[in-house]
Amino acid sequence: MFSAYLVDDEELILDEFIRTIPWMDNGFEVVGSNVNPEVACSEIKSLKPDVVFCDLKMIGMSGNDLIKTLKESGVDCEFVMISAYDNFDNVRTFFQQSGFDYILKPVQLDDIQMVLERLVLRLKEIKPEKNQDKEGSKNACFDELINYIDDNFSSRITLDLLSKKFGFSKNYICNLFSKYYNTSLTCYLTEKRMIHAKELLADKNKLLKDIAIECGYREYVQFYKVFKEFYKSSPKEMIERQ
Repeated sequence: MFSAYLVDDEELILDEFIRTIPWMDNGFEVVGSNVNPEVACSEIKSLKPDVVFCDLKMIGMSGNDLIKTLKESGVDCEFVMISAYDNFDNVRTFFQQSGFDYILKPVQLDDIQMVLERLVLRLKEIKPEKNQDKEGSKNACFDELINYIDDNFSSRITLDLLSKKFGFSKNYICNLFSKYYNTSLTCYLTEKRMIHAKELLADKNKLLKDIAIECGYREYVQFYKVFKEFYKSSPKEMIERQ
């Protein structure tokens, strides 16, 4: 499981992010948060999270200044900016500092989900994990859950849904994915969807938007971004190479 740290100088917004964003579904644990960016800097240096989500406009230190301070102190992690401001200079500064993505407030769950899926792919690439055990978990109940996902990966599948359907707690499901597949639910789903997408691209008569829907993505732009992060190539580029 990857670790995340959140910084926003409005406590209500911070609490909402922690409570409503599907961290566990995507293989993340929120290891810390703070409304004071200077205190946050100290905690981030100590905790060394995989990703920091931060606001842009904060009292005492802007999000871009926080990133600059952390990078100068040797902190190596990904950064996602969540801001109500889309000023060109602010966005440019963020990406010049190798920021991963910039999300505008009010945050839509579909937007954050897209970022989390791509973020997990990036983190798995730069922090390689063990190969997944493709021969089954030797846990019959969990194998049944996996078979359900394999048969329904184009549908919306969440930890809540699986917990209710199979009678497992969400934490237990996460632990099983980690133990037997060394991954998270979202990573497992993404891999299934991307493999299926590549197979569908062999049919050049299929529309890309239809392929996206068949793979479980309501919006083509989300499918495109995840596909490109996964294969380091756009769907059209892959078609041209076939």
